[in-house]
Amino acid sequence: MRASDADREQAVTELTEHHVQGRLSSEELSERCRLAFGAKTSGELSDLLADLPGQPRGPMVVWQGVRALRPAGPFPGFGYLGFWPRAAALWVDTILIVGPDREVARLASSVPGAEFLWVLPLAYFPVLWATTGRTVGLWLIGGRVVREEDGGRLSLRRSLIRMVGYLFDVATGFLGFAWAGVDRRKQGWHDKMAGSYVVRRLR
Repeated sequence: MRASDADREQAVTELTEHHVQGRLSSEELSERCRLAFGAKTSGELSDLLADLPGQPRGPMVVWQGVRALRPAGPFPGFGYLGFWPRAAALWVDTILIVGPDREVARLASSVPGAEFLWVLPLAYFPVLWATTGRTVGLWLIGGRVVREEDGGRLSLRRSLIRMVGYLFDVATGFLGFAWAGVDRRKQGWHDKMAGSYVVRRLR
């Protein structure tokens, strides 16, 4: 039986759990995850878990009770951050920039040449994504914005594209933000535009 992306991600999640429990070294985990992502069939995935304790495995299946409702993370040791934690983080960030935004409005109306200060609230998100991978809101909930291909930090260019995606999400009645609630990889439209994931470290 041919392996799907979901099967590969499930296998990587199980391998990571065995690593956390001390059954696999970091080197073994890295090698098996590499083989898992390159596996073509369910049999190849089963072979990677055959010497580890657990239930006897037939063809790989995603549904394993309630746990299967949680999509496997994109990288070993990381899971996708869900819609509601992300919404809470965005709410915190919005509160943080509303105060300075009002002060900017006051200055822009009274100080000649102060209009350029309008860019400061907009710079909050892309600058923090590019330099630390997280805003204050994401830091509080343990989230991080990463590149979808390798889990690295976004470049400033991709951070700016993600910010443009934010503005597009707002212009479409916040549908782009809401999309993260139904997307399998928890990507909003801004994530798809920038090629990013929002992840959390698994305990």
